[in-house]
Amino acid sequence: MDRRIKRTRSAVFNAVLDLMVEKETSKITVLELCKRADINKSTFYLHYKSMDDCLQSCFESIMNGVVEVSKHINYNEIKYNPEPVVGKLLDEVEKNIDYLYKFKASNICGPAIKVLKENLVSAISESNGFTVENNYFEVSIITFAVAGCIDALIEPLPIFKKDELSKAICAMLKSSHSPM
Repeated sequence: MDRRIKRTRSAVFNAVLDLMVEKETSKITVLELCKRADINKSTFYLHYKSMDDCLQSCFESIMNGVVEVSKHINYNEIKYNPEPVVGKLLDEVEKNIDYLYKFKASNICGPAIKVLKENLVSAISESNGFTVENNYFEVSIITFAVAGCIDALIEPLPIFKKDELSKAICAMLKSSHSPM
């Protein structure tokens, strides 16, 4: 991707997060965002169709790295040796921690976290060939683990203790056992 495009998207992303902390996303205008990002309105529309498209793009940029890592999670590996995968996921989180602080303070955090949980459960289940109909137990464990991990991460922000969080998540994942 061209440096100018990266710079523009980064400026817009930072401006969106700053504005989300100050007001409801539905009240953020394109003009206000452009002023904060120091770009022209025409530049905004070269990159985004609308404010909703922009907000979606910003959230997806945070979510994509975590979802991409989750596509390669092996159910048995995460259950018996979760440390490497949890480490990769927390590395992705750590790369975006400043944004997550601001994101948590925004009014779209709740609905966006719900979408993130759904995408992670879907990605992990699909990569392991699980369906709710045929693998109800495994999909339930994945759902429980994803919800617990995300809540354990988001709730204590702005404090992020990667090592302690990793230990807690790994202990929880190892404690799940298959039905008798």
